Amino acid sequence: MIFASNCCPDCGGVEIKPCKKLLAQSKTQLNDRRSIAPERLTTVLSDRLETIRQDTQQVKQVFLVANPIQFANQPISAALVKIRNQAATELKTQGFPVVIVPTNLEPAEAIAWINRRAKPGDIALSIRTDAFLNPNTRGVTAFYRAGDENRRQKAQQLLDQILVNVPAWMSRGTKPDTETALGSLDFIRQMKIPAIVLTVGFTSSPEDRAIILNRSQAIAQGIAQGLALWNQTIVPMSINLNGQASDQQGVIVEGNSYIPIDLLDQLAIRVKRPQNARLIIYNNQTYIRAIDLRKVGVFVGWNSSDRGVILRNMLPLNPNKISSIMGQGYLSKNTLEAFLQQHNPQALQTFPNIAELYLEEAAIEDVNSDIAFTQALIETDFFRFGKTLQPTQNNFATLREVGSPWESAAFPNARTGVRAHIQLLKAYASLEPFSQDVVTPRFRFIIRGSAPRIQQLSFYYSSDPSYAEEVLAILQQLYQYQFARSLSRQSG
Repeated sequence: MIFASNCCPDCGGVEIKPCKKLLAQSKTQLNDRRSIAPERLTTVLSDRLETIRQDTQQVKQVFLVANPIQFANQPISAALVKIRNQAATELKTQGFPVVIVPTNLEPAEAIAWINRRAKPGDIALSIRTDAFLNPNTRGVTAFYRAGDENRRQKAQQLLDQILVNVPAWMSRGTKPDTETALGSLDFIRQMKIPAIVLTVGFTSSPEDRAIILNRSQAIAQGIAQGLALWNQTIVPMSINLNGQASDQQGVIVEGNSYIPIDLLDQLAIRVKRPQNARLIIYNNQTYIRAIDLRKVGVFVGWNSSDRGVILRNMLPLNPNKISSIMGQGYLSKNTLEAFLQQHNPQALQTFPNIAELYLEEAAIEDVNSDIAFTQALIETDFFRFGKTLQPTQNNFATLREVGSPWESAAFPNARTGVRAHIQLLKAYASLEPFSQDVVTPRFRFIIRGSAPRIQQLSFYYSSDPSYAEEVLAILQQLYQYQFARSLSRQSG
């Protein structure tokens, strides 16, 4: 039987009444198919099934509703609206058209408002709270249409991503709407497009109230990530771990490789989740985005022939080790020159020995040549220089003259300019005496030993709060570059 819930434009939201117009259309379509040759009929049915499958998988538009319980206080109501708005912003950045349903509508009015505007491929999400007499009752729940396994899986994806972003929250699981007190939810039953009701905690629980009021951004990100998974085709991939084929598989989601998070133990990574790493849950297993592992010293590459990700430990990429200004560097002269040539081919024509000079001068003063050269790349824009510095000044670290804090210093040759930069770093990072005569200006104004790490140096060296992050990011690229070159030579 064909029911009105099949989105007939002439019917309302009643689901148990057969739709006369759709019945008539189905008879006409059946008669039309009888007049088509058998081989043509197969093609027609196949094309139709493929179209239905694509429409079912691809979300075209998201309707978002914020529905606090009737007696929710004003801060909770405002927090729900904030979560809805932040989720809308997150979804829009991922390319999803979003429709925010007016908050002044009654529940039945909101359903009718959505139904008048909804089209096949759209979905609706109601974000609401719950309450109970027992203040210990808490947690987040996603309700779906009873008997719809696909809808249950989508609700589970949504719930999983919220819990990834807010791990302190208690999960009450996904539930069919028949398990509610009334036996069904109008938002799910009367909606002509797929709908999920998300209960984001109990206002009667102090713990849940704190999460709703203080973690709105994390909740919104989880909602957006969960809904985004509805549109993403998940493809399995192989994993090569430190030269060995792993018995576990990863997945490709929206062009990004994800690996099971328990593989971090095999990579000798002690942290469970690198900062700002993206996590997803698929088939009850947590995956971490592979490229985020570069932040903790893992080489991440791609083997196109096997369609798999390559992961290698890149010792000594210890975050504490590489940020130390004093000590030995690890990057070779060939790596520094090749990396610079790749970013600015003219640089080595102007300064053909610049990499060698940094390695030599840094070794004399026991300064980390990796950090020094990386800082020079930033300060000179990969030796392109700019308005405040000219190549003829041989000033690779924006060093200032003693008489004027705004006038850039000049040095007679490239070696002296590099030496001045190395001495400046040593002055900030160490109390040890210099091995050569002091050539760096403003030396006497420096507090010796005040910045042994690049994170501390940024306080004295640059007004940009992200300066240290920029240095470390390029340094990571250099280590990745050297490691990739070594792998290439081994395979060749």
